[in-house]
Amino acid sequence: MTELKLLILGDPHIPRRAKEIPSLIMDKLQTEANKNLYDYTFFTGDLIKYPDLLENLNSWTRNRVLRVLGNMDYYSGDNNSPIYEELMISLNEGNLLIGITHGSQIRDRGNHKQLESIATEKGYNILISGHTHKEEIVLTDNGILLLNPGSITGAWSFIASRIPSYLNLKININQNTITTLLFQLDIVNEIINQQKTKYIFENGKIKKK
Repeated sequence: MTELKLLILGDPHIPRRAKEIPSLIMDKLQTEANKNLYDYTFFTGDLIKYPDLLENLNSWTRNRVLRVLGNMDYYSGDNNSPIYEELMISLNEGNLLIGITHGSQIRDRGNHKQLESIATEKGYNILISGHTHKEEIVLTDNGILLLNPGSITGAWSFIASRIPSYLNLKININQNTITTLLFQLDIVNEIINQQKTKYIFENGKIKKK
């Protein structure tokens, strides 16, 4: 397999801040998984009480679901998920290390310098975080990619976008390319918008292509 397909999502906050994941998003995720399973799924935490979603993620994922603990997950009695998870992917150019954490340890919320510091300390080329409910794709000057899928339900937070959103990553092992696809639900027009950006991994750093 020369290309890996990764699903990145989180912060549903069901049922405390949202009743359900919008049906348009659920239908799209199911359709994509039916075509071709996700190789890996990254879940940023704050599930609360919604075990059906975990069942779906497992059924949509070929290899492994990497799930971290959110600061609100104690409502569901989950104290066992780790704070950090990571996945190493071997490309022709070298090893690409992807890390994930919820991000509630970051002050101010979503601070890019603090996130980059964590990534540098742990050796991550890509750091996935949540907590802010604000979807972001940030490439730092040091070649580290910071990803936040936002909230899959558009749940409230202090700096939330309030847009239901999630991310896909496509990683081409032979060409050393990384493609981000950000999906955002336009609730008014009932469509899912997509933003695509392509990067390349060279000399241990990520660059925009």
